[in-house]
Amino acid sequence: MASKTTRSSRPQRHHLITQSPHYPLVITIDGPGGVGKSTVAKLLAKRLGVMYLDTGATYRALAFAALERHLISDVPRLSAFARQLPLQLHGMADGSLQVLLDGRDVSREIRAERISEAAAQISQYPKVREAMVSLQRSLANAHGVVVEGRDTGSVVFPKATHKFFLDADPAIRAQRRQRELMKRYGSRSSLRLVQEQLQFRDELDRSRRVGPLVKPKGAIAIDTSRVSAAQVVRSMLRRIRPAPPLRPPRP
Repeated sequence: MASKTTRSSRPQRHHLITQSPHYPLVITIDGPGGVGKSTVAKLLAKRLGVMYLDTGATYRALAFAALERHLISDVPRLSAFARQLPLQLHGMADGSLQVLLDGRDVSREIRAERISEAAAQISQYPKVREAMVSLQRSLANAHGVVVEGRDTGSVVFPKATHKFFLDADPAIRAQRRQRELMKRYGSRSSLRLVQEQLQFRDELDRSRRVGPLVKPKGAIAIDTSRVSAAQVVRSMLRRIRPAPPLRPPRP
C-alpha cells in the first residue's frame, strides 16, 4: 500500500491495514509525559520517511467524543463505541498530526487538560483498551511507522523492529509540560500543579491492570533530561541504521 507524500500543508492520507498486516519497519517510543516522546517521534518519522502515530491521540479523541455523548462512565456503551470510533489520523507535511473525529478536526481540542484527565480515566478500562489497541494497529501504515505512547512496545506492537523507552527527571518533565501548556493554550498553571498532575497520571499509567506503563522487553532506555530532541533522534538513528563494518585494509 502506498501513502501520498506532499510538500504542501495538505494532509498525507494513510491507507488502513485491516487483515494480516506486515510491518517492514515498526519503531515504538514509550515513556511518561513530558519526556519529549511526541517531538522525537515526529522528527524520527520524518527522517525515516514513514508514518507517525500518536496512540495517546486516539485515547484523547475517544475521551473527547465520550464527554460529548455522556459515555465517560458507561463502560459497556463506551467500549462498544470505541470499536466503531469514526477516527482518522493524517500526517501533515510539517510533521504534525491532524486528528479527525467523524470528519471534524479536533487536533487542538483534544489537548486540553480536561481531555487528558478523561483519557487517563477511560484508559483504565480493559475492554476499552482492547478496542483501542485494535484500532491503533489498523491505523499503522504498511510502509512503516514510528509510534509513541505508553504501551506501544509492550502491548500494541510487541514484535516491533526497534523499541525505545524515554524518561527524564520529574522536575524537568514538569517544566516542559508547563511550557507546552503555555504555548498551546496560554495556560498559566503553576509548576507545582503541573508536576502534581504528571505524578497523578504516572501513578494511573503504571498501576493499571491492562497495558501499564513499563519499559518494554528489549527496549533501549534514553534519559532526555539534558539532551535535545535532535540529539535523541541521532542516537536512535545510530541504532536503527548502524554504521557498516570497516573493511580490512588491502594487503
